[in-house]
Amino acid sequence: MESLPILIIAGVVLSLSAFLFFESLAIKAKKQSIANGEVVVKDCDLGESFIRYDTSKNVAYFFASSYVISLAVAIAGYSPEYGLVEALLYIFLTTFIGSSIIFVLKFKRSLLITVFATFLYGVPHIGASCLAFLTRYLFS
Repeated sequence: MESLPILIIAGVVLSLSAFLFFESLAIKAKKQSIANGEVVVKDCDLGESFIRYDTSKNVAYFFASSYVISLAVAIAGYSPEYGLVEALLYIFLTTFIGSSIIFVLKFKRSLLITVFATFLYGVPHIGASCLAFLTRYLFS
């Protein structure tokens, strides 16, 4: 239990770094589409935006990297004797802190972009972290 704050800090830093890396790939894809002469429509369909900026691929890669990060954290510092409460505390706090940081970073943008970016961080991170701790539990 004493190592839980260190695990949470490591999880937040590593998962945020991964998220910001994949977000930079999406920004590069947007710049590339503008450079190719594609017209960026402000009121385009959400599905079209997902395709244009490789959002699905980047979210899948972020999910995979969050899984690897959470599994590494779970193997390195989490003991199965801690129990389910500590695992859920790690998952909730890393997701909450990371989402809050993204919310603050995106605060100057439109509300839709801010909420959407926070959602794209939180949902894959929760799923990947739960799966990583389940994997750790099953193989311990």
